[in-house]
Amino acid sequence: MIQLFQMELPDNTLEISPRSGGHETATASVLNGETYVESTGVSSQSFDISVRFDGDRRATWKAAALEMLGTNPALGVLPLGGSTHVGVDGYYVPSSTRRAPGFAEAREADLEATDASESLTLTLERAGTRKQHYLALVTSPGQPDPGHPFGNDTTGIVGIPADARRVRIVDSTSSPTERERPTPVETVETAHGAIDLFDATSEAIDEPIYLYDHGYDLQGDVDPTVWDSHGEGGQYDVEGSLAWGRVYSTGYVFDGEIVLENGLLRITIDEPTNADETASLDVEEYDAGADSWSTVDLPSYDADLDTDWEPADVDLTHIGQASVRAQIEFEAVAGDQEGDIYAVDVELERGHSELEVWRLSGTGEIPTDLEVLLDPIASTSIVDSSVEQGLVARAEVRR
Repeated sequence: MIQLFQMELPDNTLEISPRSGGHETATASVLNGETYVESTGVSSQSFDISVRFDGDRRATWKAAALEMLGTNPALGVLPLGGSTHVGVDGYYVPSSTRRAPGFAEAREADLEATDASESLTLTLERAGTRKQHYLALVTSPGQPDPGHPFGNDTTGIVGIPADARRVRIVDSTSSPTERERPTPVETVETAHGAIDLFDATSEAIDEPIYLYDHGYDLQGDVDPTVWDSHGEGGQYDVEGSLAWGRVYSTGYVFDGEIVLENGLLRITIDEPTNADETASLDVEEYDAGADSWSTVDLPSYDADLDTDWEPADVDLTHIGQASVRAQIEFEAVAGDQEGDIYAVDVELERGHSELEVWRLSGTGEIPTDLEVLLDPIASTSIVDSSVEQGLVARAEVRR
């Protein structure tokens, strides 16, 4: 099974076609705050990967996810691993996508009874290998103004897969060839694997960039994810097959509930629509000991709150490898402040068991009952690590 970031591509319906000529694009740099891709002058081949998804209505969801994956600039360079074709595994920049949408029956149609077939071709331009690049987690810890009322912790925690190798930190602004070996402050078990946590505010280097190596087919396993539930009750069906669809585009229009999940925290939001004006906010947390998800009890209207705050709109602003971000607008639909609206910025990072919630400039304090509603899942840290993941060429940090 070939793995392109978080997407598994079925071998029996996949073709890899070499294309002639070209130069290897090498550097998606994250040093000195710059990002660019340039030619190394090394002759290389790009590839067309043609994939056909067959089966029930989920074939359409998988094709849509792969199409979005190939057009998300926040992800940039993608790892491809598990190929039986010699020399194909590596890092690639998607340069074009071509999709032939199939007919999809209405959402009310029975999932299993729907036949669907979708084909999609990605053109991938080679961007090098693990011997040319390190994975790089860029940080710039700071305290946003305004912040939030949920606590005053000053740690800037970032997560790296626990099975990553050669984890080092370098200084992005002065001496990138000088490096230190960081020590994790904790290791957490998530639903998708173990993650080492580091405090970017207490390292020997300010604003550190964490460099590490990781297998192509392992990258993305423990990263935060946005899902469309497509109205399916559980993430997996009774046969254990994935029943939700991955989302990689901030402009995606959801068919079902919006789910933000990182293997530790799962936040499910049902937005109101013309067809169904009901809305809800539900949260689950992962219990590693029981290997299961359990519901987080949030304060409820009438029993705990004088105002009933419901999510009215979710505006996804970033879907990356280290974090996903959104702006959520809440509306008071009943109670003391009925009719009021208030928006917050939220971020779910890799390895975090809490949601970062930030006030917007010029909006005033978070309404009391909305603060109480979010308090059980809100991070107490007033530090934003500003974490982003990319690649850095080994030549840039070579001693």
